[in-house]
Amino acid sequence: MKRLYILLTISLLSLQTDAQENTPSDPEAYFSALIVDNIEHSITWYTNTIGFEILNKNEFPDAGFKQANLKRGNVLIELIELDTAISAKEVIPNYNSKTRLIGFFKIGFLISDFDQWMDYLNKQNVEFHGSVVNQPESDKRMVIIKDPDGNRIQFFEK
Repeated sequence: MKRLYILLTISLLSLQTDAQENTPSDPEAYFSALIVDNIEHSITWYTNTIGFEILNKNEFPDAGFKQANLKRGNVLIELIELDTAISAKEVIPNYNSKTRLIGFFKIGFLISDFDQWMDYLNKQNVEFHGSVVNQPESDKRMVIIKDPDGNRIQFFEK
């Protein structure tokens, strides 16, 4: 009986080791993609307001879309304008600011100079979604702004 217990223990330990070895590495955030109404307007907003740089722009008229890749630091954003895209406001009866769609909700940035960003965003006349909130558990601040299409962008104090 003791031998059976030892064999079972060894077998279980080897299975656990195999499971740990088969676990893939941690993924790293790479990019976010947003469908926008007017790509030129969005490119201007993301470059002028948040300081992204244009990596490239592409147009595919036969496929019905335009696409641009933007970068700031290690953050990549892909903007896509589709001929077939529709706005939630167009298709949801009684759509309002409380309506939530399943899927994309917001993107977030961690910033170390929160006050400087708030001054800058106020000068840029961005649309704020609510006001600055202090997280009681971390004593850090956060705020949400909206891009030209109403996508939420949250800034977290580092």
